[in-house]
Amino acid sequence: MNWKHIILSGAATGATLAILILLVFILPELDPGSLPVLCGGWFSLSVLSAYSVNRLWKFAEWPEVSLKILIPVAFFTSIIPLFGPIFGMPNSELITLAKVVAMGAFGGFFWSIPFAVWSSFRGGKTPSSSDE
Repeated sequence: MNWKHIILSGAATGATLAILILLVFILPELDPGSLPVLCGGWFSLSVLSAYSVNRLWKFAEWPEVSLKILIPVAFFTSIIPLFGPIFGMPNSELITLAKVVAMGAFGGFFWSIPFAVWSSFRGGKTPSSSDE
């Protein structure tokens, strides 16, 4: 597994996560009602974004990145940098929403760097998809 694939997959996972959060919580102005429901929904969207990118890469026949990498990247991205800015958004204008998606992509990029470094350090060996 090339480190570039891990970085690209992480950024795609972060952007997908930001889009899902905007579509589920922000645009419909959904009030989760309680902290456990919010956290459950938030982290469910993290898993869904990681799974979506994994399946999209598989469908497109691109080098597949393991869910063992994408799920932690999505979880970390959901907390930093997305959690604070989403709840502090001043408005729902298109430019603001685009900034949130860009922050998600950057967060996925940032959080995938340790996995890419580890993959390079190990000589490109990452957990195979059969380990999932």
